[in-house]
Amino acid sequence: TKVTPSQLPLLVRNIFRRKGKVDGPKTPQIDLVNRGTPIECQKRSRFAQLPEDILLLFSHHLEKGARANVVQTCRYLYHLLVATLYTHFSPLEFWYSHKVDLLHRTLVGRPDLISYIRSYRGSLMAARTWYTEPPPKRSLLDKLRRRKPVDSPNPYTIHITETEAFKNAVLIFTRATNIVDLDFTDYHDWASDPIFAPIKTAVFNMSLTRLYIWNCTVPTEVLRAQPELEHLEVGWNAAGLEGLDKRDIPKLRSLTGTLQDASYLVPGRPVERLELVERYEDRDFDPNLFRTLALSTRPITQLTMCIYRSWDAEIFRKALRIASQNLPDIEQLTITVEGSISGQLILDEMPSFQSIRRLAFLDADLDKAAEMVPLSEESVDVPPGTDVSRHNSVLNCWEDLLDHLKPHCPHLVEVEWTPTPRCDHWPA
Repeated sequence: TKVTPSQLPLLVRNIFRRKGKVDGPKTPQIDLVNRGTPIECQKRSRFAQLPEDILLLFSHHLEKGARANVVQTCRYLYHLLVATLYTHFSPLEFWYSHKVDLLHRTLVGRPDLISYIRSYRGSLMAARTWYTEPPPKRSLLDKLRRRKPVDSPNPYTIHITETEAFKNAVLIFTRATNIVDLDFTDYHDWASDPIFAPIKTAVFNMSLTRLYIWNCTVPTEVLRAQPELEHLEVGWNAAGLEGLDKRDIPKLRSLTGTLQDASYLVPGRPVERLELVERYEDRDFDPNLFRTLALSTRPITQLTMCIYRSWDAEIFRKALRIASQNLPDIEQLTITVEGSISGQLILDEMPSFQSIRRLAFLDADLDKAAEMVPLSEESVDVPPGTDVSRHNSVLNCWEDLLDHLKPHCPHLVEVEWTPTPRCDHWPA
């Protein structure tokens, strides 16, 4: 290679430095790898003099935006902490299409950061580069002539494998072998569509502990390749789960899916946490399917249910009874109501959960019209000599309901509730 006159002094300095013949201050050399020896900027800063593991510990307690600001302070902290910005990605943080595109472009330009990704929850492909193509550049001569640019090709006529978004996704996920938490939030059937065969092979090579399957018509092949999987969330359009062998995913501890999916996956596996997602078209909780949940090798202690027809007290009562009969070890129960619920119904059915410790009602309003229950002085909740008429509406608020529920549930320590969301123009 040719050396320019301006580069000659630096070249000579580097040659003699290897022989230890140059004294005086050395020019700090910044590498992409975390340096173990202190550099000049580290010597001048008391904060940077802290051990690297302490600095990394500090960074883990910062939000991603604050961590990005710390990274931009100096070169030493940049090369030490820049990898932590690419460790975890969540759709709840900043998953918009243009930022997914920016993220993928950054990872393609810096492939050394791909191996640091531990959890990825976002789009498989950047939507902006998939559906739109950049307009063709106009030369200076065309601008002077005021010519209109040639129309760009219709992106729908371009095959998906020829788009930049697909190529970037293949390049990223074939190298991201350290991912343990994976959730593709878009609707590509990457497990069965042959177009996404490179992505499917890349997922097979990952050792996942948490996986989200949304639009996957053939999930069995993916699940068989993940013996370390502990948390699984099954979305819509997942079929063939009944074909799994009992030896597949033997470490499954947490499951989110429909009752039908749970009846296939829970028996013979150490499931402890179960979240049942009820569809609106589901008629009722099947008692036969609930009995299969008791075949878990470990007791199910956390249960989440969605009962959208809370106005039908009989359906609500039946669901609670079936759950308490087949899952007697529940300690944490969360119910999404999305409407009003009778407090008397809660008082009648919750004592059947003998091990209940934490109870939560989400999007729930207490039905005040149904709480005028007759009480007598012989009731254990009413002190002798008390005016009974004043206690006929004690269930009109959640706090009073909790006071009445605790004597019947001795292990209950916490009750949470959130009201039904309302618009400003709705009546309170």
